[in-house]
Amino acid sequence: MIRSRPRFALMAVAVAAIVSLGSPAGAAPAGTVEANVFLRNLTLAAGGPTVGEDLAVFLSSDRDGWASEVTFTVDVAAVTAVADVTVEPEGPDVTCSASGSVTRCAAPGPHRVIDVPDNGSFGVIAIPSVLISLTARAGAATGDTGALTVTASADGGPVTTRTSRVRIGEGVNLTAVDARPRSVAPGASVELRPEVRNSGSRDVGSVALVLTDGSALEGTNFGNCVYGDSTVCTFDTTLTAGRTYRISEPFTARAPRDAVAGSEAGTDVQWLTGAEWEDLRDEGNWPADARQGTGPGLRLTEVASRAGAQAPQADIDGDDNGASLTFTVSGARRADIAAIGATITGPPGAERTIGVGLVNRGTGTLRYPPFLNNLPGVHVVLPPGLAVVRADERCVDLSAEDPAGPPPPSAAATGAVPPLYLCTPETFKLAPGRRLTFAFTVKVTSAARDGGGFVDVSMYGEPTVDRTPGNNRARIGVAAGGGGGGLPVTGTTAATVAGCGMLLVVAGAAIMTSLRRRR
Repeated sequence: MIRSRPRFALMAVAVAAIVSLGSPAGAAPAGTVEANVFLRNLTLAAGGPTVGEDLAVFLSSDRDGWASEVTFTVDVAAVTAVADVTVEPEGPDVTCSASGSVTRCAAPGPHRVIDVPDNGSFGVIAIPSVLISLTARAGAATGDTGALTVTASADGGPVTTRTSRVRIGEGVNLTAVDARPRSVAPGASVELRPEVRNSGSRDVGSVALVLTDGSALEGTNFGNCVYGDSTVCTFDTTLTAGRTYRISEPFTARAPRDAVAGSEAGTDVQWLTGAEWEDLRDEGNWPADARQGTGPGLRLTEVASRAGAQAPQADIDGDDNGASLTFTVSGARRADIAAIGATITGPPGAERTIGVGLVNRGTGTLRYPPFLNNLPGVHVVLPPGLAVVRADERCVDLSAEDPAGPPPPSAAATGAVPPLYLCTPETFKLAPGRRLTFAFTVKVTSAARDGGGFVDVSMYGEPTVDRTPGNNRARIGVAAGGGGGGLPVTGTTAATVAGCGMLLVVAGAAIMTSLRRRR
């Protein structure tokens, strides 16, 4: 079975769907959690492998909170003529029962509903929930179409419905050609030309090229491309079996003159059949704010045109359709990231504001985008006995993200759950000598004590551009009972804090997953 992965192209649509579905509906009562269900259109290869789709649900509301249970129904009545469908629970607590053509599943929570600035609140069921497996039915002809209907609701709230088209296509096999990594000098440019090979035995009638994470690419205006968060270029041409093709004109990337050596950027590419692109385009969520190119069209080299309508086609091996076109900056400019800590002074009941983060002690300017390995993640662990009054909006409270549910009130009141934050800027530019800090307003309680607080800076991506990672941790200290006064910044220190290693491993894994999804 082909287990559906978050393809780059699908991610472009899914992100738009999240933004659209995340806004609370005007008709919903205040505090109501809506379970917005998402299932993409599918083209199945006749005689091809089984395709597995995880049912995605986005929980939206006008406030933070937790959903106790999410329920799903999957109705296969309108698809059984073209596909065999099974619905299976995933995860130890999910249960499913079938009655006729409808399968009902329940995923007990609590499921977190988190705040998204300026867009209401939304959350995603991150645990495995329901797997829908589809196989083209024996005897189904190319072009046959059915429909799969799913519904979802949370805690007895409004029921949302999604109907997805399922059709049968010819089995083909597109393979993205891996390009060798490139090197570019600061201030210079590099040309990137994605390539695709028709690895199957049948000609492919039309294809689409999806480029994501392309912030390093200079602007183009090809007439057959649509530009938005992702760029999609379509080609109404025929790819002959066994042959390789590339785009006729390059996408160009340029490295800033003061870029740090070792900085890595590029673009992820995904090749889709024309039918698979139609499946995504017809979702209606993409492109929401994109523009159509108006210049000459981009072509695929060595293409023989074929007139007439094409049968829908489905890729029988979707795992080899993607590639990354990357380049690395050369030169002598280096980065040295050092953590900035603080000392909190004041008697019980006092509120203090601190700024913790990092400073660039190197000779080059860090930038994100386009360079993923220039992006810092700042883990902030506050000393015991401090209550967070206000955290920087760029920081996420990881100690409140426990999937088992909110911490007991007694634990929060006594400070038994140490505040652990992960701070990451959306965009980032840091010249030599400049600082990036995150503000925290904290209240000193009677239980406040020194020890265990720190700032730890991680640079994401490989290879790392930080030449001296040994100074990436700094202490956050407490001098409780002081005269109230100021908040001296301690500067960088190599203090080692025991017992927090596992927290950092978990936090690091979480942010890397987020970054991969962002890509």
